Parts: sequence; structure tokens; C-alpha cells
Amino acid sequence: MPDTLQDAWHVAQRKGRVCIHVPGTLQDAWHVAQRKSLTVKSDSISLRVCVVGCGAMGTIHAARWNRLPDAAVVAVVDIRPDRAERLAATCGLDRWYLDYREAICRDDVNVVSVCVPTHLHAEVAICAAEHGKHVLSEKPMALTLAGADAMIAAAARQGVKLGVGFMRRYSPVQARVAEWLAAGGLGRPLAYHALDARELRPKREMHDANANGGPVIDMGVHLFDGWSLLFAAEPVEVFAQGHRLAAGRPEIAHIATVAVDTATVIVRYATGDTGTFVCSWGLPPGVTPPGGPDILFGPAGALHLTYGITHQEALWLREGGVWETIAVSDEDMYAREIASFAACILEDRPPPAGGAEGRAALRVALAAIESMQTGKPVLLG
Repeated sequence: MPDTLQDAWHVAQRKGRVCIHVPGTLQDAWHVAQRKSLTVKSDSISLRVCVVGCGAMGTIHAARWNRLPDAAVVAVVDIRPDRAERLAATCGLDRWYLDYREAICRDDVNVVSVCVPTHLHAEVAICAAEHGKHVLSEKPMALTLAGADAMIAAAARQGVKLGVGFMRRYSPVQARVAEWLAAGGLGRPLAYHALDARELRPKREMHDANANGGPVIDMGVHLFDGWSLLFAAEPVEVFAQGHRLAAGRPEIAHIATVAVDTATVIVRYATGDTGTFVCSWGLPPGVTPPGGPDILFGPAGALHLTYGITHQEALWLREGGVWETIAVSDEDMYAREIASFAACILEDRPPPAGGAEGRAALRVALAAIESMQTGKPVLLG
């Protein structure tokens, strides 16, 4: 038995977890009370969740899972002890993990939220699926199509659900706009334009081509998935040009392979509709232009689309300069995404955004990268 708390800390770290918590403050007492509450809840819940990755996205997932009456976070994992300990405390847990395998293999875990950097998605998701756990992976589902295919195959072999975190799909606004467009609301053809311009990302890993892949992959997949849904069509051609505006900056000098941080991507669909994504994550510190809505153009006007976590809206500027609200929602997209995935597990039905949808969006993003490298359009057969 360890002689001191410091010794116990080191023992726990060597075992891949820390489970030390000595009540003695008001904050400690609050955590003890919260753990007791969660223990009562866990006696009757159906979905017992392990969150792998305790950064911003893992924190979002954990909070939304814990809001559901049939779910509770029972394990959290991160290679950074400070982040793991913080999220564990927030969830009322007195134990956390450094090794995702140990947490996933717990008998009481049956769902895994994968919130680690993109290049680790496939590794963690496959491990979870092979141990019979349902998997909700953040987007992009992988950095390569081989990784995406391996995730899909593992889930299929084990008969578990595989969801991909395209939270926009779960907004009532996107669903309503898809219906409105299908009914001819803007006419055809359609041209969608999206801009995402920001200063050098504070999470430097976002600039690593071998970690998160840069904005064309990390942010682009949201749009590529949404365009297929809104146009009700498959992409047939991708053309893109890109730059590395932040290359050479000292903030990312430690990254061996810097991703393209600025690009224009044009995707043509079988219906003749087009989507254009202009992005830059390589602007100097302090230079983040004001954001604006995505704009969808058609013969009957322009549709302004705004996707905020807790506010989404679609406003139609029609002939004569008249604005009309097509759809608006103040619902939390992440909460709807996780509630939907939970329902898919409990009701044994496929998630709206599963492995096939995640792979399709990734395929477009990788085609854009290929087009930048070759200078030629890429046909999607």
C-alpha cells in the first residue's frame, strides 16, 4: 500500500488511471453528492458511456450524454491527466483513465464517444467496436478512406451502431430546408457558398496534416455532408486550389507536415448544383474576419443559413427584397445528435449520419486535397 498521497498518485498513473479523491472541502462534498446521484441513476440506465478525449469536444459529449434519462458517463479517458481529472470531476466520477483500452473494456461500458484527434479516430473506434461497444465518433470519421472502411467493417462484424458527429444533420432547420428545396423553394440549379476564415488556430494540432488534416478535412466534411443532403444528389467532380499561409510561423514550427490552411473548393453534383467552400485558418493572430451565414443561391432568390450550436435559422431573400423565415430553431444541435444516437441504439435502427455518410464526406475532402496536389479536377465515379 502506498505510504503517501504522492506515492498513490504515481501508482495510479502507472496503472493508467487516477482514483484519488479525499473529501475535505465544499467542492469535494459537492462531487461526492454528485457521485451518489449518478450512482442512483446508473442503477437503472441503459446506456453507460465512455468518453475518450477530454478536451472541448469530449466535454460537450459528456454533458449531453448526462442530460439523457437513459444514459450516464461512467468513464473518461485522456492522455493529459489534468483534462481527464477535470472532466471526471465534472461528471461526478472519482476515477479516470490514461489508457482508452482499459476504460473501453470495462464490463459496464456499452457506448463509446470518440473525441480524440482525427488520426486516432479509427484506432479507438475499432477497439470499441471489437469489444462490442456502440461508437459515436466525432467528425471527420478518419484521415483516410482505409481508416473509415476499417471502422465500418468492425462495426458491421460486431453488430454495433457507428455514428459520425455531423451535428448539423440533427438541426430541425437543415431538415426543413431540405424539404423546402425538394419542393422547388429556390428553383434549380442551386449554388451554395460557405466561408470559414480565422486566425491561426489556438489548437496547433489543427494545422498538422497527419493529425487533424486542416480545414478542408476538419471543417469541409460538414459542408460536403450537408450539400449531399440539401441537393439530394451525389457529388461527381471536385476542383480545389490551396495555400499554406501560416507556413513558417513560429507557432507551428514544431509541426513536421503543415496542412493546407487556405483553400477554395468547388464540388459539382449530379443535379448540376454546385457548392463552394472558401476557408482560411492561417491568418495572423488577431485577424479573424466577421463571420456570416452560408448563402444558397437559386432562381427564386438567396437563402441565408446560420448554424450555431443553440441557434440555427434559414432566411429567404426573395424577389422584391422581401425576407421570409423558412425555419428557425433554438435547440442544441449536439444534444439532438446525441439523443438521436441514443434512440438509435435503444430502438435498434441506423443513425442518420453513420459510417456510409462519414465516408462519403471524407471522400470529397480527400478528393479536394488530391486536386490541390495535381492542379486538376478529380472525378468521383
